[in-house]
Amino acid sequence: MAQRPSAPLSPQARRQAQQQALQATLARRDPAAFSALLAQWAHRRGVASLQPLLLELGSSDPDGVFWWNALQDELQPADPIPSPVEQVELTPEPEPEPEAINPQPLLRVLPKVAKLSRPAPAPTHPGLAQLRTWLPDQEAPRAA
Repeated sequence: MAQRPSAPLSPQARRQAQQQALQATLARRDPAAFSALLAQWAHRRGVASLQPLLLELGSSDPDGVFWWNALQDELQPADPIPSPVEQVELTPEPEPEPEAINPQPLLRVLPKVAKLSRPAPAPTHPGLAQLRTWLPDQEAPRAA
């Protein structure tokens, strides 16, 4: 007999599984896997939830979080030295004189159509009267 698929994990169980995976990659000092799991966490729960997560991970493995923060500081360059910018004066070009403008307005006039309160009735098909004779009368009681 075929087995039923297991029930999906609850949101709390999924959260705990993700935290355990993060703790395991932090213990292994695997920067690529930890970065991917953090990105997944931020995608699902928002960027604002990363700081509380790192604080929670720091309570269980402070050395691991210190390692991660030091790695992030190494990867992010310090303030780049600004390159000197040449200042060039921009002189506005003289605007050409406008040619004779056509004074005629470009308006599109639409014909006015009388508004109908109701649409016209649909034409009746000649065979419809014959079909209606087959229908039971509205006044006759229905058989229950």
